Amino acid sequence: MSEDPRDKIEFMAMITEARNEWLEAQNYFENASDPDLVDYAIYKLEAAKLRYMYLLKQARIAGINNELVIQDETGETFN
Repeated sequence: MSEDPRDKIEFMAMITEARNEWLEAQNYFENASDPDLVDYAIYKLEAAKLRYMYLLKQARIAGINNELVIQDETGETFN
């Protein structure tokens, strides 16, 4: 990742978006009542979680640390 502050801001926005997508997928899964949609809910949840975890890993590699955005699945700060 380059040293341009705009790149860092854009990356942080991607992480925030991915985290929100993951939380929405969790909510969708918890509220899925139609048996035909349960498999979709599981797929959506796992895909969103993997994307978020990938971005967190890339942020750690790049040395980005923002406690307001970078958290693991338990809500703890990702180090």
